[in-house]
Amino acid sequence: MKKLANIVLCTTLITLVSCNEYDFDQEQFKKEVNLLSNNELVYDRQVATLRPEGDTIFLVAGLSGSQPSIEPYTVGILESDSLLKAYNKSNFDIEKDRFAKLLPTECYTFPNMQMEIAAGTSKVHFPVHLKSLEKLSPDTIYFLDYKIDSLKTWNYNPKKRHVLLRIHRKNNYATTKENTFYNYTSSTVVIPKADGSAEVRRPTNANRVFPLTQTSVRLLAGDEDMGDYKKALNNINKKSIALEIGKQLPENPLSNELIIKPYKTIDVVQLTPIGEYDNTYLLNIIKTPDGRATYYKEFRLHYKYRIESTDLYREVKAKLRFEFNPRADKL
Repeated sequence: MKKLANIVLCTTLITLVSCNEYDFDQEQFKKEVNLLSNNELVYDRQVATLRPEGDTIFLVAGLSGSQPSIEPYTVGILESDSLLKAYNKSNFDIEKDRFAKLLPTECYTFPNMQMEIAAGTSKVHFPVHLKSLEKLSPDTIYFLDYKIDSLKTWNYNPKKRHVLLRIHRKNNYATTKENTFYNYTSSTVVIPKADGSAEVRRPTNANRVFPLTQTSVRLLAGDEDMGDYKKALNNINKKSIALEIGKQLPENPLSNELIIKPYKTIDVVQLTPIGEYDNTYLLNIIKTPDGRATYYKEFRLHYKYRIESTDLYREVKAKLRFEFNPRADKL
Protein backbone atom coordinates (compact mmCIF):
# COMPACT_ATOMS: atom_id res chain seq x y z
CA MET A 1 0.00 0.00 0.00
CA LYS A 2 2.88 2.33 0.92
CA LYS A 3 4.56 1.48 -2.37
CA LEU A 4 1.36 2.34 -4.31
CA ALA A 5 1.08 5.70 -2.53
CA ASN A 6 4.70 6.51 -3.46
CA ILE A 7 3.99 5.71 -7.11
CA VAL A 8 0.91 7.98 -7.16
CA LEU A 9 2.89 10.79 -5.47
CA CYS A 10 5.75 10.52 -7.97
CA THR A 11 3.34 10.49 -10.90
CA THR A 12 1.62 13.64 -9.59
CA LEU A 13 4.96 15.42 -9.14
CA ILE A 14 6.05 14.52 -12.68
CA THR A 15 2.73 15.81 -14.06
CA LEU A 16 3.05 19.08 -12.16
CA VAL A 17 6.62 19.58 -13.34
CA SER A 18 5.58 18.84 -16.95
CA CYS A 19 2.69 21.31 -16.74
CA ASN A 20 4.96 24.00 -15.33
CA GLU A 21 7.38 23.48 -18.21
CA TYR A 22 4.61 23.67 -20.88
CA ASP A 23 3.87 27.13 -22.34
CA PHE A 24 0.10 27.34 -22.76
CA ASP A 25 0.46 30.63 -24.63
CA GLN A 26 2.51 29.09 -27.40
CA GLU A 27 0.96 28.95 -30.88
CA GLN A 28 -1.25 25.86 -31.37
CA PHE A 29 -1.69 26.19 -35.13
CA LYS A 30 0.44 27.64 -37.89
CA LYS A 31 -0.29 31.18 -38.95
CA GLU A 32 -1.22 30.96 -42.63
CA VAL A 33 -3.07 33.40 -44.84
CA ASN A 34 -6.13 31.97 -46.60
CA LEU A 35 -9.02 33.15 -48.77
CA LEU A 36 -12.45 32.56 -47.27
CA SER A 37 -14.46 29.95 -49.25
CA ASN A 38 -16.48 26.76 -48.92
CA ASN A 39 -15.23 23.25 -49.70
CA GLU A 40 -15.56 23.93 -53.42
CA LEU A 41 -13.41 27.08 -53.12
CA VAL A 42 -16.46 29.29 -53.77
CA TYR A 43 -17.43 32.27 -51.63
CA ASP A 44 -21.12 33.01 -52.21
CA ARG A 45 -22.48 34.55 -49.02
CA GLN A 46 -22.72 38.15 -50.22
CA VAL A 47 -25.43 39.67 -52.40
CA ALA A 48 -25.08 42.92 -54.33
CA THR A 49 -28.05 45.29 -54.40
CA LEU A 50 -29.08 46.44 -57.86
CA ARG A 51 -29.01 50.24 -57.94
CA PRO A 52 -27.69 52.90 -60.35
CA GLU A 53 -24.73 53.86 -58.16
CA GLY A 54 -23.66 50.21 -57.79
CA ASP A 55 -22.79 48.30 -54.63
CA THR A 56 -19.74 46.90 -52.82
CA ILE A 57 -19.00 43.33 -51.76
CA PHE A 58 -15.79 41.96 -50.26
CA LEU A 59 -13.21 39.27 -50.87
CA VAL A 60 -12.08 38.12 -47.41
CA ALA A 61 -8.54 37.02 -46.53
CA GLY A 62 -8.09 35.36 -43.15
CA LEU A 63 -5.23 34.32 -40.87
CA SER A 64 -5.24 30.96 -39.09
CA GLY A 65 -3.88 30.31 -35.62
CA SER A 66 -5.20 30.00 -32.08
CA GLN A 67 -3.60 33.22 -30.82
CA PRO A 68 -3.78 36.74 -32.30
CA SER A 69 -0.76 37.72 -34.34
CA ILE A 70 1.62 40.27 -32.82
CA GLU A 71 2.64 41.49 -36.26
CA PRO A 72 0.81 42.47 -39.47
CA TYR A 73 0.59 40.08 -42.42
CA THR A 74 0.71 41.42 -45.98
CA VAL A 75 -1.74 39.84 -48.45
CA GLY A 76 -1.32 40.24 -52.20
CA ILE A 77 -4.03 39.22 -54.69
CA LEU A 78 -3.85 38.23 -58.37
CA GLU A 79 -6.59 37.78 -60.97
CA SER A 80 -6.92 34.33 -62.49
CA ASP A 81 -9.27 32.16 -64.57
CA SER A 82 -7.95 28.65 -63.91
CA LEU A 83 -10.34 27.89 -61.06
CA LEU A 84 -13.32 28.96 -63.17
CA LYS A 85 -12.25 26.52 -65.89
CA ALA A 86 -12.02 23.72 -63.32
CA TYR A 87 -15.46 24.71 -61.92
CA ASN A 88 -17.09 24.53 -65.36
CA LYS A 89 -15.46 21.23 -66.19
CA SER A 90 -16.51 19.72 -62.87
CA ASN A 91 -20.11 21.01 -62.91
CA PHE A 92 -21.08 21.13 -66.59
CA ASP A 93 -18.52 19.01 -68.46
CA ILE A 94 -19.16 19.76 -72.17
CA GLU A 95 -22.45 21.70 -71.77
CA LYS A 96 -20.85 24.97 -72.78
CA ASP A 97 -24.14 26.87 -72.94
CA ARG A 98 -24.39 26.43 -69.16
CA PHE A 99 -20.84 27.49 -68.33
CA ALA A 100 -20.31 30.09 -65.62
CA LYS A 101 -18.59 33.26 -66.80
CA LEU A 102 -16.16 35.80 -65.45
CA LEU A 103 -17.82 39.07 -64.52
CA PRO A 104 -17.24 41.57 -67.38
CA THR A 105 -14.51 44.07 -66.58
CA GLU A 106 -16.89 47.03 -67.07
CA CYS A 107 -19.00 45.72 -64.18
CA TYR A 108 -16.45 46.01 -61.38
CA THR A 109 -13.32 47.62 -59.98
CA PHE A 110 -10.92 46.00 -57.51
CA PRO A 111 -9.04 49.03 -56.08
CA ASN A 112 -6.63 47.32 -53.67
CA MET A 113 -4.60 44.31 -54.80
CA GLN A 114 -2.52 44.40 -51.63
CA MET A 115 -3.68 44.94 -48.05
CA GLU A 116 -2.61 44.02 -44.51
CA ILE A 117 -4.12 41.82 -41.85
CA ALA A 118 -3.39 44.13 -38.92
CA ALA A 119 -1.63 42.86 -35.78
CA GLY A 120 -4.14 41.47 -33.29
CA THR A 121 -6.76 40.74 -36.00
CA SER A 122 -7.53 37.68 -38.08
CA LYS A 123 -8.85 38.97 -41.43
CA VAL A 124 -8.93 41.77 -43.95
CA HIS A 125 -11.68 42.74 -46.43
CA PHE A 126 -10.75 43.58 -50.02
CA PRO A 127 -13.55 45.81 -51.42
CA VAL A 128 -14.99 44.98 -54.84
CA HIS A 129 -17.03 47.82 -56.33
CA LEU A 130 -19.79 46.47 -58.59
CA LYS A 131 -21.67 48.49 -61.21
CA SER A 132 -23.91 48.09 -64.27
CA LEU A 133 -25.13 44.69 -63.01
CA GLU A 134 -28.44 45.24 -64.81
CA LYS A 135 -26.55 44.34 -68.01
CA LEU A 136 -26.09 40.77 -66.80
CA SER A 137 -28.37 37.87 -67.60
CA PRO A 138 -30.16 36.53 -64.50
CA ASP A 139 -29.75 33.04 -65.97
CA THR A 140 -25.95 33.04 -66.06
CA ILE A 141 -23.59 32.36 -63.16
CA TYR A 142 -20.94 35.06 -62.79
CA PHE A 143 -17.72 34.86 -60.79
CA LEU A 144 -14.59 36.79 -60.00
CA ASP A 145 -11.54 34.50 -59.89
CA TYR A 146 -8.69 35.48 -57.54
CA LYS A 147 -5.71 33.86 -55.87
CA ILE A 148 -3.04 34.83 -53.37
CA ASP A 149 0.08 36.41 -54.85
CA SER A 150 2.88 34.17 -53.56
CA LEU A 151 5.52 36.85 -54.19
CA LYS A 152 3.83 39.34 -51.86
CA THR A 153 2.25 37.02 -49.27
CA TRP A 154 4.38 35.27 -46.69
CA ASN A 155 3.21 31.88 -45.40
CA TYR A 156 -0.16 31.10 -46.99
CA ASN A 157 -2.28 27.95 -47.04
CA PRO A 158 -1.84 26.40 -50.52
CA LYS A 159 -5.21 24.62 -50.20
CA LYS A 160 -7.01 27.92 -49.56
CA ARG A 161 -5.04 30.10 -51.94
CA HIS A 162 -7.65 30.33 -54.68
CA VAL A 163 -11.30 31.48 -54.59
CA LEU A 164 -14.27 32.04 -56.89
CA LEU A 165 -16.29 35.03 -55.70
CA ARG A 166 -19.94 34.46 -56.75
CA ILE A 167 -21.85 37.53 -57.92
CA HIS A 168 -25.40 37.36 -56.56
CA ARG A 169 -27.88 40.18 -57.15
CA LYS A 170 -31.07 41.38 -55.49
CA ASN A 171 -33.65 44.14 -55.46
CA ASN A 172 -36.66 44.71 -53.19
CA TYR A 173 -38.66 42.01 -54.97
CA ALA A 174 -36.36 39.05 -55.70
CA THR A 175 -32.83 37.67 -55.45
CA THR A 176 -30.59 35.35 -57.47
CA LYS A 177 -29.08 33.84 -54.32
CA GLU A 178 -32.22 31.87 -53.55
CA ASN A 179 -35.27 30.88 -55.56
CA THR A 180 -37.92 33.59 -55.09
CA PHE A 181 -41.37 32.13 -55.75
CA TYR A 182 -44.57 34.19 -55.83
CA ASN A 183 -47.77 32.15 -55.41
CA TYR A 184 -50.83 32.62 -57.59
CA THR A 185 -53.91 33.63 -55.56
CA SER A 186 -57.41 34.23 -56.98
CA SER A 187 -56.00 34.18 -60.51
CA THR A 188 -57.39 33.21 -63.91
CA VAL A 189 -55.98 32.60 -67.38
CA VAL A 190 -58.57 32.70 -70.18
CA ILE A 191 -57.51 30.70 -73.25
CA PRO A 192 -59.69 31.40 -76.33
CA LYS A 193 -60.42 28.69 -78.86
CA ALA A 194 -60.93 28.92 -82.60
CA ASP A 195 -64.68 28.19 -82.32
CA GLY A 196 -65.21 31.25 -80.11
CA SER A 197 -65.37 29.39 -76.80
CA ALA A 198 -62.75 29.72 -74.09
CA GLU A 199 -61.06 27.62 -71.44
CA VAL A 200 -60.65 29.23 -68.02
CA ARG A 201 -57.72 28.04 -65.95
CA ARG A 202 -57.19 28.92 -62.30
CA PRO A 203 -53.46 28.54 -61.62
CA THR A 204 -52.50 27.75 -58.04
CA ASN A 205 -48.83 27.11 -58.70
CA ALA A 206 -45.88 29.38 -57.98
CA ASN A 207 -44.01 31.61 -60.41
CA ARG A 208 -40.28 32.17 -59.98
CA VAL A 209 -39.32 35.85 -60.07
CA PHE A 210 -35.86 37.15 -61.07
CA PRO A 211 -34.38 40.61 -60.38
CA LEU A 212 -33.46 42.59 -63.51
CA THR A 213 -32.81 46.15 -62.33
CA GLN A 214 -33.41 48.13 -59.16
CA THR A 215 -37.10 48.46 -60.05
CA SER A 216 -37.90 45.56 -62.40
CA VAL A 217 -38.29 41.79 -62.34
CA ARG A 218 -38.89 38.96 -64.77
CA LEU A 219 -41.39 36.09 -64.59
CA LEU A 220 -43.23 33.70 -66.87
CA ALA A 221 -46.44 34.92 -68.45
CA GLY A 222 -49.71 33.34 -67.30
CA ASP A 223 -49.32 29.70 -66.34
CA GLU A 224 -46.59 28.96 -68.88
CA ASP A 225 -44.02 26.29 -68.05
CA MET A 226 -40.32 26.81 -68.65
CA GLY A 227 -39.51 23.11 -68.24
CA ASP A 228 -36.18 22.18 -66.72
CA TYR A 229 -34.69 25.53 -65.70
CA LYS A 230 -31.16 24.29 -66.41
CA LYS A 231 -32.06 23.78 -70.07
CA ALA A 232 -34.87 26.27 -70.53
CA LEU A 233 -33.26 29.43 -71.88
CA ASN A 234 -35.23 29.33 -75.14
CA ASN A 235 -38.54 28.95 -73.28
CA ILE A 236 -37.57 31.70 -70.85
CA ASN A 237 -36.86 34.15 -73.66
CA LYS A 238 -40.09 33.30 -75.50
CA LYS A 239 -42.51 33.10 -72.55
CA SER A 240 -41.35 35.71 -70.05
CA ILE A 241 -42.64 39.18 -69.22
CA ALA A 242 -41.00 42.01 -67.29
CA LEU A 243 -42.65 44.09 -64.57
CA GLU A 244 -41.42 47.66 -64.00
CA ILE A 245 -42.36 49.03 -60.58
CA GLY A 246 -43.08 52.74 -60.81
CA LYS A 247 -43.94 55.62 -58.53
CA GLN A 248 -45.88 55.37 -55.29
CA LEU A 249 -49.61 55.94 -55.61
CA PRO A 250 -50.83 59.02 -53.66
CA GLU A 251 -54.02 57.29 -52.53
CA ASN A 252 -52.11 54.36 -50.98
CA PRO A 253 -48.50 54.71 -49.72
CA LEU A 254 -48.13 50.91 -49.71
CA SER A 255 -48.89 50.65 -53.44
CA ASN A 256 -46.89 51.45 -56.59
CA GLU A 257 -47.92 51.67 -60.22
CA LEU A 258 -46.82 48.82 -62.44
CA ILE A 259 -45.93 48.58 -66.12
CA ILE A 260 -46.06 45.20 -67.87
CA LYS A 261 -43.57 44.79 -70.71
CA PRO A 262 -42.13 41.98 -72.88
CA TYR A 263 -38.89 40.45 -71.66
CA LYS A 264 -37.72 39.35 -75.11
CA THR A 265 -40.01 38.28 -77.98
CA ILE A 266 -43.37 37.74 -76.26
CA ASP A 267 -46.32 39.91 -77.37
CA VAL A 268 -47.88 41.34 -74.19
CA VAL A 269 -50.50 44.08 -73.80
CA GLN A 270 -51.31 45.73 -70.47
CA LEU A 271 -55.10 45.92 -70.02
CA THR A 272 -57.40 48.30 -68.16
CA PRO A 273 -57.51 47.63 -64.40
CA ILE A 274 -60.44 45.54 -63.21
CA GLY A 275 -61.17 45.52 -59.48
CA GLU A 276 -58.19 44.27 -57.51
CA TYR A 277 -56.35 43.37 -60.74
CA ASP A 278 -55.26 46.97 -61.06
CA ASN A 279 -51.66 46.65 -62.34
CA THR A 280 -50.03 47.65 -59.06
CA TYR A 281 -47.35 46.38 -56.69
CA LEU A 282 -48.69 46.24 -53.14
CA LEU A 283 -47.20 45.67 -49.71
CA ASN A 284 -50.21 43.79 -48.43
CA ILE A 285 -50.70 43.41 -44.67
CA ILE A 286 -53.40 40.91 -43.73
CA LYS A 287 -54.43 40.87 -40.07
CA THR A 288 -56.36 38.24 -38.14
CA PRO A 289 -59.07 39.16 -35.59
CA ASP A 290 -56.59 38.66 -32.73
CA GLY A 291 -54.21 41.23 -34.25
CA ARG A 292 -51.58 38.97 -35.84
CA ALA A 293 -50.30 40.25 -39.17
CA THR A 294 -49.02 38.45 -42.27
CA TYR A 295 -46.98 40.46 -44.77
CA TYR A 296 -46.97 39.93 -48.53
CA LYS A 297 -45.21 41.47 -51.49
CA GLU A 298 -47.89 41.32 -54.14
CA PHE A 299 -48.16 41.90 -57.89
CA ARG A 300 -51.73 42.57 -59.11
CA LEU A 301 -51.90 42.16 -62.87
CA HIS A 302 -54.31 42.41 -65.80
CA TYR A 303 -52.85 41.76 -69.25
CA LYS A 304 -53.08 39.62 -72.35
CA TYR A 305 -50.28 37.87 -74.20
CA ARG A 306 -49.41 35.55 -77.04
CA ILE A 307 -46.16 33.73 -77.76
CA GLU A 308 -46.54 33.46 -81.54
CA SER A 309 -48.07 36.08 -83.84
CA THR A 310 -50.56 33.47 -85.08
CA ASP A 311 -51.81 32.66 -81.56
CA LEU A 312 -54.96 34.08 -79.98
CA TYR A 313 -54.34 36.33 -76.99
CA ARG A 314 -54.65 34.78 -73.54
CA GLU A 315 -56.10 37.09 -70.88
CA VAL A 316 -54.58 37.01 -67.40
CA LYS A 317 -55.95 38.35 -64.13
CA ALA A 318 -53.42 37.51 -61.46
CA LYS A 319 -52.43 38.16 -57.89
CA LEU A 320 -48.92 36.92 -57.16
CA ARG A 321 -47.93 36.84 -53.49
CA PHE A 322 -44.63 36.41 -51.68
CA GLU A 323 -44.83 36.16 -47.89
CA PHE A 324 -42.03 37.90 -46.03
CA ASN A 325 -40.96 39.06 -42.58
CA PRO A 326 -40.32 42.84 -42.56
CA ARG A 327 -38.11 42.59 -39.49
CA ALA A 328 -35.90 39.91 -41.05
CA ASP A 329 -35.66 41.93 -44.29
CA LYS A 330 -34.11 44.83 -42.35
CA LEU A 331 -31.43 42.72 -40.63
